[in-house]
Amino acid sequence: MKTDFYLLKKPFFFAICLLYIFVLQLPFGMAEENTTTPQRVISLSPVITETIYLLNAQDLLIANTTYCNVPEEAKFKEKIGSVIQMNVEKIISLQPDLVIASSLSREKQIKILENQGIKVMKIINPKTFSQMCDITMEIGKVLGRTDQAEKIIKSAAQEVETIKLKTAQFPKKKVFIQIGMKPLHTANKDTFINEYINYGGGINIAENEKLGIYSREKVLKENPDVILVATMGTSKKAGEIEKQRWMKFGFLNAAKTKQIFVLDPELICSPTPVTFAKGLRQVVSLIHPTTDLKPSAD
Repeated sequence: MKTDFYLLKKPFFFAICLLYIFVLQLPFGMAEENTTTPQRVISLSPVITETIYLLNAQDLLIANTTYCNVPEEAKFKEKIGSVIQMNVEKIISLQPDLVIASSLSREKQIKILENQGIKVMKIINPKTFSQMCDITMEIGKVLGRTDQAEKIIKSAAQEVETIKLKTAQFPKKKVFIQIGMKPLHTANKDTFINEYINYGGGINIAENEKLGIYSREKVLKENPDVILVATMGTSKKAGEIEKQRWMKFGFLNAAKTKQIFVLDPELICSPTPVTFAKGLRQVVSLIHPTTDLKPSAD
């Protein structure tokens, strides 16, 4: 966890992003290597769709949700409803041999598909970079793209490790990342959002919180050196408004040094190995702007 993430209407996107970040996940096993690759696949989640394209398996994808907009080509696939509310009748009529569902897919609707003899593969919402890699491999195996999955994971893991080794030499800065406004939301140590900060050479001031709900008073008390804003508003304007709100607290270290930045929430909340590495580079360039690590151009 794009966005890019996804051009979702708010506050629906906000709710989905928080679910990606905060919902406790169940253990999952890796899929067996498929002897028969499915030829008609339907995706029920933007991140699943994006992963399918990363694996270069888009020729197998016959339909996805109305929120699947990354990459651009995904917009033109047949639509079978939203992330949470799928059109079961339409899915059945398309005669897929595999439906890949997310944790947000409704269990009752999944049961209907299974009762119709349609194979459904359930994917969790990743909480860590490691889980992103596992999920990419899981989907890669089912779609007969194991080699491609391994290349994606290896490349992203090497990039993340390189960044971690580099930032390990940097002085740790206190960082607060805001991912919601009403109420104020952040991320604790059990999330990939926290990994952005930790791997990026920072200390998350909220890492030991049990929940993501935080207070402005706590932020002021902790006095972070850097504030990152990735709020899901109707446009980037929402993030800019929050930035100006924080700047009014002139005694804050982040305000005094003008280290308050607006991030693209569609990138930061996009849980694939590739987008995580890209988001990490961006976070590093903001926490430690003098480093030679820059956000990737693509």
